[in-house]
Amino acid sequence: MARELLAVRGRFAIVSHVRPDGDAIGSSLGLCRALRAAGREAVCVALGPISDVYDFLLDPAAGEIVPAEAFEPAPGDVLVVVDCGVATRLRDCARPLASRMPVLCIDHHEPGPGFPGAAMLVEPRAGSASEVVFRVARLAGLPIDRSAAEAFWTGVVTDTGRFSYDSTSPDTLRAGAALVALGVRTQFIAERVYGRVPLARLRLQSRFLSNLAVSADGRVVVGWLAPEDYAAEGCDSTDSENFVDFARSVRGCELAAFVRRVEPRGKVNVSLRGLPPHDVSAICGEWGGGGHVAAAGATFDASTDLADVVATVTARLVRAASSPPPKE
Repeated sequence: MARELLAVRGRFAIVSHVRPDGDAIGSSLGLCRALRAAGREAVCVALGPISDVYDFLLDPAAGEIVPAEAFEPAPGDVLVVVDCGVATRLRDCARPLASRMPVLCIDHHEPGPGFPGAAMLVEPRAGSASEVVFRVARLAGLPIDRSAAEAFWTGVVTDTGRFSYDSTSPDTLRAGAALVALGVRTQFIAERVYGRVPLARLRLQSRFLSNLAVSADGRVVVGWLAPEDYAAEGCDSTDSENFVDFARSVRGCELAAFVRRVEPRGKVNVSLRGLPPHDVSAICGEWGGGGHVAAAGATFDASTDLADVVATVTARLVRAASSPPPKE
């Protein structure tokens, strides 16, 4: 993949998945900055909406993030997809680029359909896409300054749960050490990502907690938010990022879900978390979604009733929690 990057003669358009989290944002901005530092033209296309949690990573004057309609592919240009292994997980506005441009894909989710004809680097055992992209950038000899390193670091720490998830490997820790050596302000980033929460978000969190429902003798916890919850607190989708972890933190929980509709006519999004031996990626796959064994998501059509989705998800998780574990 490093050689593929170095062989590109045109511009780099970097895209990631819909509703970008810290890893999608970090891997996109980190690669963009490393390529620019090497004298290459690179932009992040349609990266957003971005939670204000990650404002510290942004430099509006740099022009690093552009709308999809502002990027017109030319011969020699390449689309680099990070933290996303399938076109259906791209934003609608960015998806046409995947059929109009050569694609390089760097991901860490379980392998899926991929992108036809693309050069694919998928490492499902990696703790984050940012870890993989950082290693590729170093192999390619791209300059990585502190701003790029802090973007990569943010992706690594958020997607590994601050190095607490099972996906944290010796390679993950080595990448983290290398990023710290490049001047990453670890305490500053921890404070910005985890230590400062707007009051409106806390109130939205309170609404979510009041909607938690426990099933299967405490092994299943499902919470939900409706459009009126977001409207009442003046919040949007970025304000409920990782709310599913509050459900997952309930003692005794094996399977957790966060079901939400942000806009009155919007789609219904589902986030799942699971403990072994459960595979929530397989469950989300039944609904057209996917992700990791322990963390995955799916989207239901806008015509679907929110309460019906909550009932469907709850019933499926209760069935999974009640099933005997697979034989070794």
